[in-house]
Amino acid sequence: MKVALIPCGQTEWQADGRLLGRVELPLSPQGLEQCAAWVRRLQGCGLECLLHAPDELASQTASLLARGLSVPTKAVDDLVEVDIGLWAGLTEAQLKARFASAHRQLREAPLNVSSPGGESFGEAAERLLACIRKQVRRNGKVAVGVVVRPLSYALIRCAIEPSEPATFWETARNAAEPVLLDWPAPHRKPVA
Repeated sequence: MKVALIPCGQTEWQADGRLLGRVELPLSPQGLEQCAAWVRRLQGCGLECLLHAPDELASQTASLLARGLSVPTKAVDDLVEVDIGLWAGLTEAQLKARFASAHRQLREAPLNVSSPGGESFGEAAERLLACIRKQVRRNGKVAVGVVVRPLSYALIRCAIEPSEPATFWETARNAAEPVLLDWPAPHRKPVA
């Protein structure tokens, strides 16, 4: 079965290189253009529904895609973005300067990272993958799309596709295209 992993469309903060976390921001004009382009790319995938995180950005992205694809959407609480606490709004340079060891860990072993006032990346990965497993079982053999924010996108993608831990951070920073993934995911621990 196929799962289309779809990042939320871009916001102004992402364009500025800032970590978004759970901060509520609307799509930027570029994000709106991305969604229109993604509709064309996703039309041949046979998606039957779009699951999305319950926040404004994921809901807006899913709604635009669903309208173009003529499929229903469903908000799923457990697809909420990783809570990055005090890191929300920081650029990578600021994160590296203020939290050097955590920045290094994000590149080497991201599942061992917990942000100040936030959530453990390892626990977030387990939550996200359990949610997708449950939703896939509920939806049977139909192809589904999953719309999530950048860190969740990277955690899911790195768990399903074979990758090195170092690719997590790059995947999160460059979450700009939907990807079709085979499900069920391989039986292995995600991103180290």
